[in-house]
Amino acid sequence: MEKFLLIPLLFLSYISVAQPVGIGTTSPISSSVLDMGPSAKPMVLPRLTSAQMNAVSPAAQGMMVFNTDEQQIYSYMKYKVNIINLNRWQPISTGPRMLAWGVVDSFATTISGGNTHTVTWDATNNWYRLQLANPFEYYKDSMLLMITPVGNGSWDQMPSTGELIEPNSRLASIKFTDASRIADGLSSSNVRRRSGFHFVLYDLRKVPY
Repeated sequence: MEKFLLIPLLFLSYISVAQPVGIGTTSPISSSVLDMGPSAKPMVLPRLTSAQMNAVSPAAQGMMVFNTDEQQIYSYMKYKVNIINLNRWQPISTGPRMLAWGVVDSFATTISGGNTHTVTWDATNNWYRLQLANPFEYYKDSMLLMITPVGNGSWDQMPSTGELIEPNSRLASIKFTDASRIADGLSSSNVRRRSGFHFVLYDLRKVPY
C-alpha cells in the first residue's frame, strides 16, 4: 500500500516544481510560477503594522506587505548609503514622494507642520533641525529640501539647507540669513529679519538604491 501512495506523491511533487500554478485559470502562463488569471478581483497582500513588518525574521529580498500604519505597499529590498549596500523595508514608489512640508518663521517659530516630522530650533547654531519620523532619514544626495520665502521682509533673505549627522540619525537643517544686514555689518546673531518660509521635502528615488 505504501508503494502505491509513494508514486502519486512523487508525481505531484514533480508537477509542483516543474509546472506553473494557476488560480482562476486552467492554463497558467508557462514561464510563471503563479498565474492568478484574468480575474476581475484583485489580490490582497498581507496587512501588517510597522511593528509587525519590522519583526519579520528572517526578512528576505522581494518580500512584500501592505503597511497599515503608512497605508503603503512595502518591499524588503536593497538601498545604498554611499558605497555600502544594505537591505531594509521600503515603500514602493513610482516617483518623487513628498515626505514633509510646513511653514516656519525665521525667528525660531514653527508656524505649522505635520505628524511625519518634527522641526526644532537650535539656538546655538541659529538653524532649524528637521527630523523625519522613522523609518525615514534625510539624505542630501537623494532628497530635495525646497525653501520658499513668503511675506514681507523675505525678499533678500538667503535660506540654506544642510545635512546633520547625529549619533543615530540623519537630519536636515534650515538656516536663514539676511543679505542686507550682512552688508550693514551686523553680527551673525542679528542677520535675520522676521519672515515666513514654506518648506517641502521630497524623496527623489524612483528606485531603491
